[in-house]
Amino acid sequence: MASFEKRGKKWRAVVSVTDGKGIRKKISKTFDTKKLATVWSIEKENKANTGYNILDSKMIFSEYYANWVETYKRPIIRESTYIRYKSWINNVKNLFGDVRLDQLTNYQIQQIINNFGQTHTLKSTQGFLVSVRSSLKDALLDGYIDKDIFSRVKANSHVEKPKSENFLSAEEFERLQGFLYENQKEVTSNPKILMVLIALETGARLGEICALRVNDIHTNQLLIDESYSATSHQYTKPKTKSSIRAISIPSKLETVIRYYIKKTSKNDILFAPQHRANISRGVSAILKHAGVHQIRFHGLRHSHVSYLLHRGVDISYISKRVGHSNTTITLQVYAHLLKEKEQAQDALVLEILS
Repeated sequence: MASFEKRGKKWRAVVSVTDGKGIRKKISKTFDTKKLATVWSIEKENKANTGYNILDSKMIFSEYYANWVETYKRPIIRESTYIRYKSWINNVKNLFGDVRLDQLTNYQIQQIINNFGQTHTLKSTQGFLVSVRSSLKDALLDGYIDKDIFSRVKANSHVEKPKSENFLSAEEFERLQGFLYENQKEVTSNPKILMVLIALETGARLGEICALRVNDIHTNQLLIDESYSATSHQYTKPKTKSSIRAISIPSKLETVIRYYIKKTSKNDILFAPQHRANISRGVSAILKHAGVHQIRFHGLRHSHVSYLLHRGVDISYISKRVGHSNTTITLQVYAHLLKEKEQAQDALVLEILS
């Protein structure tokens, strides 16, 4: 129950509220009239009764966000993902400054995201916005804000990422494949040749290939159950359960891998940890000598999927092979490739019907 006291010509309202730790505290404010003081006290009491945490709503958002990352996210995310969240903590500090939770508005957040998008790609802006939204959603559930001020905020960007075909055509795939097998004896002096070959033949991710061990090599099969992060320098379980898989491999790939193991006397990890930049340079040199256009290492995975689609392999099998949890993800990631295949099929149907 609020209390009021007259101080000269003004009225002071005092309301008792509970903080996030369950401790009751008093807040007060002075007004020109008792009516204004009463309206204010009723508003505060009503908000407190609906779960709104009046005291903690005064917390600076950047401080809340940092605490939210440590409390809600760090226990459930990989170390490499946590490193990304730490960069977002700095972004929140720089962009939101000393703005309190109770001062945030939908319009203000949208302006900040717009500014962020001025210097970041759409993908980066979307990732940052998702984290901000998630933190504010929890703030709403915890009673630190009293309404949804985040759902309507949209990500946009004025930074265009240069578009390039990050996958090889069927002809280039076969050319690179042939080049790698022709130079298979060089894998002992240049392990990147084997890394590229494994990626091309299996569609495995770079982190998965870097985490391969001797006991992951089986007869016509490659076991994927770990991933290496070049950011955190840690070997961890793959990101999703579906990423743990056994991939069928041709016997000639198995032969090259076993040759490499024998000649290098490997007894555990196949490839020594190295910087991504070093791997990228090695891949670039291999692609140049093979006479195919430049793609990133992850493009080898895309090339694997593209080639299997080109050869008529079922999308559900491809989805399991590359470690997607369902075909929907595969369809989303490789929609552009499927569109090309659809166009090719259209041309084939028209040719047949003609």
